[in-house]
Amino acid sequence: MQKGDMHESKTSHIYHRAGVPALISSLVLRSKNLGQIDIAYLKRNKNKSWVLVIIETKSSVYPSHFQMKRLRGTQDYLSRLLEMESKLEVKFCQKCDPLLNF
Repeated sequence: MQKGDMHESKTSHIYHRAGVPALISSLVLRSKNLGQIDIAYLKRNKNKSWVLVIIETKSSVYPSHFQMKRLRGTQDYLSRLLEMESKLEVKFCQKCDPLLNF
């Protein structure tokens, strides 16, 4: 298993236990020219309403501007489709890299 795959697997395990796992079809996202996502789950916010959390995992390189644009498109599409708030996070496996929230 490659380093990035191992990181995604560990991250997936952690976050799927924190909420309700969500499976988003990569075929649907590709058909709309949107970015595919690594991990998604639903959690409750302070107001007890549901929030869709979308996580992109990276093992080394920061996401490109183009990739982030596509991921933001995915976030917008899913928020409108599900009629709920969403949050996009980028997780890095290097300890020195910061967490980016959008």
